[in-house]
Amino acid sequence: MFIGKLPHQADLLGALAGVAAENGIRAGMVQVTGALQRAKVGFYDQWMKAYRELPFNEPLEIVSGVGNVSQRDGAPFVHLHLSLSNSEGKVIGGRGMEGCIIFAAEFFILPLPGIEPIRTLDETTGLQLWRQALYATGREKELSPELQRALFNP
Repeated sequence: MFIGKLPHQADLLGALAGVAAENGIRAGMVQVTGALQRAKVGFYDQWMKAYRELPFNEPLEIVSGVGNVSQRDGAPFVHLHLSLSNSEGKVIGGRGMEGCIIFAAEFFILPLPGIEPIRTLDETTGLQLWRQALYATGREKELSPELQRALFNP
């Protein structure tokens, strides 16, 4: 497991992808907390098959940031969904996009060894989704009993 803080004024997705690349993480689970100076989230228009970008040019708290690491075009790709609150406590959310500028952020990435989800274009949805419907390592029994319970028996 990797935990740490991300650089002030860095792009959130770029910084997380950089951590994954620098540490050889090809697949994993991601969580992030902290605050952003400004944000850009996306809403996927299912009819148009395109993301609408929603920019927020104000300080925001990261109420929740969860996602995953997989491979896209041969490099680590971070898919992150964010719930953000403003100074009045109003919450907005969506898919994290480039342009989420960090004020302060802490993360954890749990690598998932033995699998390598690869993103490719899904013709039905127009999204870059995992190529396979299921990825399994065959090594699930190597996890600690506590982690097995947390991951497979919530």
